Amino acid sequence: MMRRMAALFALVVIASLARAAAPAGGLRAFLDRDHVTLGDTVALNIEGANALSATPDLSPLQRDFDVLGTSSSSKVQIANGATRSTTQLGIALRPKHAGTLTIPSLQIGNLRTKALTLQVTPAPTGAQGGPGDPAFLEASVDSPAPYLGQQDIYTLKLFYTGSLTGGQLEDPQADGAQLIHLDSDTRYQTTRNGQTYQVVERHYALIPQRAGRIVVRGPTFLGQMLAPGGNDPFDNFLDDGKPVQARADDLTLQSRGVPAGAGSPWLPAQAVSVTLSGLPQDGRIKLGEPLSLTLRVDAIGQAADRLPEPQLPPLEGARVYPDKTRDATRDDGRWLHGTRTRSFAIVPSRTGQLIIPAITLNWWNTAQDHAEQARAPAHRLTVVGAAGGTPATPAPPAAMGTGNAPVKFAAAPTHEALWRAIAVASLALWTIVLTAFAWWRLHRRSKPAFGESAAPPAASNRARDVQRRALQAAHENDVASCERSLLEWARAVHPDVRHLGELREGLSDPAQRAALEQLERARWKDGDTRAACAAVAQAFANGFAWNDACVAEGPDEGLPPLYPGV
Repeated sequence: MMRRMAALFALVVIASLARAAAPAGGLRAFLDRDHVTLGDTVALNIEGANALSATPDLSPLQRDFDVLGTSSSSKVQIANGATRSTTQLGIALRPKHAGTLTIPSLQIGNLRTKALTLQVTPAPTGAQGGPGDPAFLEASVDSPAPYLGQQDIYTLKLFYTGSLTGGQLEDPQADGAQLIHLDSDTRYQTTRNGQTYQVVERHYALIPQRAGRIVVRGPTFLGQMLAPGGNDPFDNFLDDGKPVQARADDLTLQSRGVPAGAGSPWLPAQAVSVTLSGLPQDGRIKLGEPLSLTLRVDAIGQAADRLPEPQLPPLEGARVYPDKTRDATRDDGRWLHGTRTRSFAIVPSRTGQLIIPAITLNWWNTAQDHAEQARAPAHRLTVVGAAGGTPATPAPPAAMGTGNAPVKFAAAPTHEALWRAIAVASLALWTIVLTAFAWWRLHRRSKPAFGESAAPPAASNRARDVQRRALQAAHENDVASCERSLLEWARAVHPDVRHLGELREGLSDPAQRAALEQLERARWKDGDTRAACAAVAQAFANGFAWNDACVAEGPDEGLPPLYPGV
């Protein structure tokens, strides 16, 4: 009785695991390649949960293919306590004719596979193999007339009989074009003129660097091959193989220049997308608190270094601090996939509506041969004030309709324009600093110094200690510690100060306000750390210069300068 109960329990457990392992997707059909040459073999794979319930009827395939054989394999995966068992059926096919062939849907039990498409090109007339040719090479390109900067696909095939004991296959070379070896070489078997060959297929990304005629020099293969057959079984063991060599034909391309109406920048690709992420779900952000957004550009058929740098425009009512650009390039065996991402810190400076306009990128669709535009839509955010914070000036209402022109990716400014902008900005900055210093000296002489009213001893000691740490951090160029210590120092006098934006609004000295802006910029990796810390050390050496509203709310810290004469 106990044995029967144990056996029944085991059957229940096995059935439960089988139900848990069953995927929701049913059957999955896929090909090992989607482009072949007439005479090549291609593998149709069908994958399903557990053991396939029945053998599919392969007769629908015989219209366009020769069915050469089948094979099956199984695997079991255990992840997070769940068991998943799959079975894969492989079907070897040889196309009967060239063209766009459809692999029809196949019925297995009560499930059906999806139909697939296979491109079959005619067998080339040149470089045919024969009984006396143990190895040969074939080269081809997808497009004989690619655009300047467009990724073309250069395909190289090595055909050989017998067994190779070694060999070296060169890469193709071209003057006026860049060639990038793509991953995932493919190996299969084919028949040419009644002879069976093993094939190694390799792909390169070919990118013209100039318009006009470009010659791609065919590579050479040098190897050693064992002679098939032989009466003595030790012959092949002792034989290093006879040398074989083959060379691919040269190919000539006619690269085209940038077409009319392509737009700027010139970006030929198979597909391009622009996405902006990191936006709050409720569309609300707080005044003075940074919001991190990420702008991403993806392209199929282009490397990352050929994509424009992601840019956010200046935003009315907010400061924008860009981070460094991150690039990544991969390939799927045929196409390059380039990605450029960049993060931005958005710090609102007033309450109300904050509009992020639409961001567009012009590109040329090489698959359809026409101009297109990738677009990240505009967004409207609501900036709310922090509880207990200093009231801020609300932003005027703004519309998101056709009146707001989208921001386009533009070329980087020239060196001359950049230096002119730096010179103008430096002159304006020095004018502000000198004016602020003169006003501060006059203000100090005409008005009693802050802190003449006595503060409690405990608060005074705490504020003095935090002041020392803040100025010490500034002298050590530690912007993060300097920011924290400044806020702690300010809260010793005004506990309602929450962030640098509120602290800046509570100060009357333009030099101190400018120093906080420099510190905030350096904190977000877009400013000069040393200059920002020096400005903080100089501006706050004698304490805070609160505005009249803050003086009415509470006494100043009343501390003598820690660094006289700074």
